[in-house]
Amino acid sequence: MSPSADSSGASATIHSSNKDGEKTIGSSKLTTTEADEAIARFQTFLRFETISATAPSTGEYKKCAEFLRDELQSIKKNDTEKTQLLQDVHLLPEAPDHSPVVVAHWLGKDPTLPVLLLNSHYDVVPADVEAWTVPPFGAIRSEDGKIYGRGTQDMKCVCMQYIEAIRQLASRTTTDDDSEWRPERTIYLTFVPDEEIGGAGMAAFLDSNLYKNTIPGIALALDEGLASTTDVFDVFYGERLPWWVEIKATGPTGHGSRFIENTAVEQLLLLSKKAMAFRKGQRDKLEMKHTENCTHVVIAKNKKTLGDVTSLNITTLQAGVQVGDTFAFNVVPSLAKCSLDIRISPNMRPQEMKDLLDMWCMECSMAPEEGSKVTWKSVSDKYENGMDHATTEIDRTINPWYASFCDALEQMGYKVSPQVFPAATDSRFLRALGIRALGFSPMRNTEIMLHEHDEYILESNFLEGIEVYVGLIRSLGSQTKDIDQLAGTKRKNV
Repeated sequence: MSPSADSSGASATIHSSNKDGEKTIGSSKLTTTEADEAIARFQTFLRFETISATAPSTGEYKKCAEFLRDELQSIKKNDTEKTQLLQDVHLLPEAPDHSPVVVAHWLGKDPTLPVLLLNSHYDVVPADVEAWTVPPFGAIRSEDGKIYGRGTQDMKCVCMQYIEAIRQLASRTTTDDDSEWRPERTIYLTFVPDEEIGGAGMAAFLDSNLYKNTIPGIALALDEGLASTTDVFDVFYGERLPWWVEIKATGPTGHGSRFIENTAVEQLLLLSKKAMAFRKGQRDKLEMKHTENCTHVVIAKNKKTLGDVTSLNITTLQAGVQVGDTFAFNVVPSLAKCSLDIRISPNMRPQEMKDLLDMWCMECSMAPEEGSKVTWKSVSDKYENGMDHATTEIDRTINPWYASFCDALEQMGYKVSPQVFPAATDSRFLRALGIRALGFSPMRNTEIMLHEHDEYILESNFLEGIEVYVGLIRSLGSQTKDIDQLAGTKRKNV
């Protein structure tokens, strides 16, 4: 059924009342008014067309960043003066003007402690308008409780859940003397662009004076995760390394009527067969039927997930002698190319993949001394070069921050499952620097729709996620210096 084109912000379903008789939403403590206002702000955020490839030139990045900055500045303390809660809300000077990084922090009681970082990206992938049943940037609320829009799951929901959770923490009294809650350590929020196309926004943050000279270390970073189709939240402690590889085959040219040997196309096809055989071997480890389409998360009978294997896809094929806007069908091309999208699992060392590519090229080069050969090169972003796997320790006895994260969720009544993220996020850059980073998007019992047509999030998921982050921020932000000392003495890896 097509979603209803009602974007008016109809009221959310009422489930219960709080002690003052105000109507609240589900398990959330938000009143119906607060919930509707939060959803309306989320809808506004979704309507910015922050497509990575076009937003710098259209100005949508700048408009969206200004909206985020205004929302962060609008959060007031629970005091009579209604003073601004967050400090130093600004656009990072090291980021380009057309691709802003928005930064803010909530000053902790002890500013010398390593900080809690809440990172999110506000860019999105393109949407095929013809394939959607609603406008992809219309932020439509349907009658069955869904909010449709590009970025609803990946990951504008988390951007706004951070902000709305802090808004709730600022407005609620949480101590016996009704004084406002304040974190023990400073909490930083970063909203970055360009995650979908390589991570230039995160790179700007890591190259900044703020990160290098102001922040006293990062105790734990939270970043994006995935929706879960069950009632268990997935938390991601590592991810597969993204390798984008160009394969180039060269060989003799000549008339298409001749049996020319050792051609570029012939060699490229041989390498493609080897690549696809490797792909099949990895896919078979998931014990999937050939009719099954492997989406973002697969759990095999042997408990393996997509993050446990290395995927490979041929994403482009190029050959032919071009003449104007067509090709010469009667000429054998001297050059043929293809590109591979490879996602290397932590169960495979990057050097193993490099050795495989070297071997395939050597075996498929038919006459290298005569110029008939196959070569490969990485076309990944410069921040990928030389990067090895880095994971965040999930042994509770070694990493007390992971234990605190899980304990906070479990105390709220949620179950947690640690996994390897099947794609790539900005967390990989943090983990590579030795920073503990966990990927987490609080969406349970929902279809995984990121990058899909008619991407949506359930209103109930969005509102529940706000309450989840209220609990997580309060719990993690309340950790004293004792946890840092414990983490230092028991440190194994990230």
